[in-house]
Amino acid sequence: MVQSLPEKPLVALQAVLQEMREQTDSRVLIDLTLGYIRHVFVAPLIWLAIYDYENHQLLGQGGVTLLEDISLLTSVHPLHPGEIMEQVVIEQRPISLPDMSQEPRMGVWQREAKRLGGIQGCLLHPVRHQNRCLGVLMLGSQVWGVTTTDEEKALLGILLGQLAASLIQLESTWKQQLEKHLDDPLTNLARTLRDLTSLDERVEVVTSLLQDFVGIGRIITYWFDRKEYHFVPHKGVGAVASPPVKPVSALPQHATGAQAKVSPGGPVPTFFTTRDLGDMYYTLADGQVVSATEEAGSIRSEVTPKLMQQMRVKALMAAPILLEGDLLGFINAESDMPRAWSDVDRQMMAAAANMLALTVPLDQLDVTTRRVEGHRALLDQIAEATYSQMDLQQAMQQSITALVERLQVSACIALLYRPASQTFSLLAEHRREGRIPLPKQFGPLSEQDWNDLKRKEGIAAENYAQDLRLVSWRPELDPVGVKALMMAHTSPDGASDETIEGVLLVAHLHRRSWTREERQLLRAVAQQLGLMMRQSRMEQTLQRQDLLFNGLINAATVLQSLQTLEDIYNLTAELTSQLLAAPLVTIVSWLPGETEAQVQAMFTTAADFKITPTESINPYTDPLIAQCLQSETGLLESPVEELSKPTRTWLNAPGLGRILATPLGVQDGITPPIGILVIGDQQAKAWEPEEQVALTLLGHTCGWSRRRILWTQTLQVRAESLRELNWYKHRRLVDFQTSLLDSLRRLGQVSESTKDESQRWQKVVEIARGLRDLTLPTQSILRSEAWEVHPEQTSFPIASLIRRTLRRADALVQKRKLWPRVHGETGYAVMGDPGRLEW
Repeated sequence: MVQSLPEKPLVALQAVLQEMREQTDSRVLIDLTLGYIRHVFVAPLIWLAIYDYENHQLLGQGGVTLLEDISLLTSVHPLHPGEIMEQVVIEQRPISLPDMSQEPRMGVWQREAKRLGGIQGCLLHPVRHQNRCLGVLMLGSQVWGVTTTDEEKALLGILLGQLAASLIQLESTWKQQLEKHLDDPLTNLARTLRDLTSLDERVEVVTSLLQDFVGIGRIITYWFDRKEYHFVPHKGVGAVASPPVKPVSALPQHATGAQAKVSPGGPVPTFFTTRDLGDMYYTLADGQVVSATEEAGSIRSEVTPKLMQQMRVKALMAAPILLEGDLLGFINAESDMPRAWSDVDRQMMAAAANMLALTVPLDQLDVTTRRVEGHRALLDQIAEATYSQMDLQQAMQQSITALVERLQVSACIALLYRPASQTFSLLAEHRREGRIPLPKQFGPLSEQDWNDLKRKEGIAAENYAQDLRLVSWRPELDPVGVKALMMAHTSPDGASDETIEGVLLVAHLHRRSWTREERQLLRAVAQQLGLMMRQSRMEQTLQRQDLLFNGLINAATVLQSLQTLEDIYNLTAELTSQLLAAPLVTIVSWLPGETEAQVQAMFTTAADFKITPTESINPYTDPLIAQCLQSETGLLESPVEELSKPTRTWLNAPGLGRILATPLGVQDGITPPIGILVIGDQQAKAWEPEEQVALTLLGHTCGWSRRRILWTQTLQVRAESLRELNWYKHRRLVDFQTSLLDSLRRLGQVSESTKDESQRWQKVVEIARGLRDLTLPTQSILRSEAWEVHPEQTSFPIASLIRRTLRRADALVQKRKLWPRVHGETGYAVMGDPGRLEW
C-alpha cells in the first residue's frame, strides 16, 4: 500500500498527535489526519468520512484523488444493507479488497474506480472509539491485491484512534454548551409567561420560542377535547407557512375522526381522534416525548406511516402537555423534510410543554373553582344522606343518580361483594342511556384486576375494548355496549380482598377520557357509599340473624314435642327449607349398628330439585356421608360435579348444583351421629356463616330429637318387660304362699289324724320334702330372672295343671258348694313352664 514510506514516521506521528490534542475544531482535526496520511501513505485515493448514526449514512470530509473534481469525496453516501461500507461500520474492523472495481458491494466506488485512476487494491479502516463507529478511512491503490504491513496498520490505528477520541471530546463539549444554552431560553420563557394574562398569548410565546430554538416554522399546539375524545389545534395560533385549516364548524355534524381523514395532498384534518394517533396517544399520556422521521422508510412504532401521511409531514416531534397526570394536549413540531431530532430539541420541547401546562389552570381558574365546588357539594349531599334518617337504599340510589348527572356518564352501578363466592351482586343502579339492562350478577375478578382495583385511584379505561384492565367482566359489560369505564372499591385505603364491601362502577357507552379530578371524585363517592354498604350489610345481617334465631327456637320447641321419627324427619326438612330458603332438603339416617341407610325425608320447592328414590345406602362406604361425619367443622360443602358416583346415584336431583351437609347429632365420641342433613341449591349459591351455623344447630336438634324417640321406645320396651317379670314373680309368690300355707296346715293336722308315732313322723317327713321341693323353682327365679323372664320348657301331666287350677278356685268352689273331681288318663301332658301357665 505504501509506495515510499518516509523516514521517521513515528516522529511525524507524535507531532500530529500532539497538535490534534490541542485542537477544538473538528475541521482542523480532519485536515491534520488527512495531511499526515497524505504525507506518510503515498496513495492515489484517500477518503475520510464521518458516520451519521441517526440517518445511517457517511458524510464525506475530503481526501486525495488523481482527479481535479473532488465532489465525490465530499458528498453524502447512504449505507445500504449488504454493502462493504456498512459491514465496516457495523463490525468495526478493517477490511482489505484485492480489486475494488470487481466488488459489486462497493456501490458507487466500484463504478467510479476506473475514473479515479484505475483503483484496484483497497483498505477500509473504521474510525472507532469504545465500540462506537465515528467514521471510515479508505485507502486505494492502483496495484491489484496490495495489502498493508503491520507497521502501516499500527500507524493508522494510532492516528485514527486519536481522531476518534478528539471528536468524542468535541462532541461532549458541544453538548454541554448546548445544554447550558437551554437555561437562558427557559428562564426568559418562564418570566414572559408569568406576565401574560391570556392563554392565547402564552401559546404564541411558546410557539415563537420553539420555532427559533428547533429551527422549524410549523409548531402547532393541540388541545384534548375530552367530550369529543379528539385533539383540536389551538385557535388563533397556527404554524408559519402552514396549509389552511378547515374550521370545526365547517365539518358535517355526523363527521367522525375516521371521516375527517384526507387523502394525500389534501388539507390537514381539523382534528385528530385518539384512534388516529394510536400508540402515540398512549405514549403522550404516559408523559413521553414522541419523535419520528421518514428516513430510509423507517418510522418509529408510536407514529404510523398513515398518521405521517395524514399530517403531511416527513418528520415530527410531539411533547405532552400534562397536568397532575391528565393529558391536556401536546405541542407538535412538524417538518416537510426528513430530519434528525437531537436530545436538546426533545428537552426544550418537553420543558416548554410543561411550562405551558402550569399556566393552563390560571386561565381556567374560575371554571376549576366552580367544578371543585360542585364536587364538594355532591360529597356533602351524599354525606348528609348517609347520616340522615332516610332509607339506606334510597340514599344510595340518590347518590348514584347525582354522580351520573355530575359526570355526564351513561350509567353508574353499585355492586356488593360476596366473599363466599367471590362474586358481585347488583345493589343499586342509574342509567341515562342504553336499552340493554345491566346484569344482576358479576363474576369473580382476576388477580390482576384485584391489584388494579386496590390502587389509590382504582381502574380507569378510556377504550375498554382495547384495554387489558377489567378483562374478567367483559362477558357482562360487552353486551351492554360499554366503551369506557371507571371503577373504585368502597373500602378505606389499604383494604384487603376480605374487607372490601363492594365497588362503584361508572360506565359510558362512548369512548372518553377520565381526568384526575373525576377519578378522585369517584373514589370519594365510593368511600361514602362504602359506609352505606357497611351499615346496610349490618342491618341485613341483624335481620337475618334475628330471623334465624327465632326460627331455631321455634324448630327446637316443635321438634321436642313430636313423638314419631317420621314427624321429626319431615318437619326438620320443611323448617330447614323455610329458614335457609333451600330448594332441596333431605335427611339420610340409619339405626345404630346397621349397615343400611335410607332417605327418610325430602322437601323440595322446585321440580328439578326432586330426588328419585334409590336402593339403600351404605353409611360406612358412601364418600359424602363418610366425609361429612369426619369433618372437623361439622359441615361439608361441595359442588355436585365433585361428588363421587356412589353419592350421585341417590343424590340425583337434575337441578342440583351445590350441597351443604351436616351430621345429625354431636360428634362427642360417646353418641356417634346416625344420620346427615343435606341441603342443595344452584351452583352459584354461597351460604353465609350464620346460615351454616343454623344448619348445624338444626342437625343437632334433629339428631337429639331422634335419639330421644329411640331412647323412649327402648325404655318403654324395658318397662313392659319389667312389668311382665313383676307379674310373673307376683304370681309365683302367691303360689309359693298358697303351697306354704297348705303344707303348714297339713303339718298342724298330723297329730290329730293319727296316733301312731311312726306314721306321724312319716307324714312330717313327707310334708318337709314338699316344703323342700317348694323352694326349688324359687332358686331359678332368684338366679336368672332378676331383670327379665326366662321361661323353662318342661313336660308335665295335664291332670296336675287342672288340679292346681282347682286349688286356686277352692274358695269359690266351697262357697258355691261344688264337688269337682279330676278323672282321666295320666299320660296326657303339656309343654311349657308349669310355674307360669295361667287359666
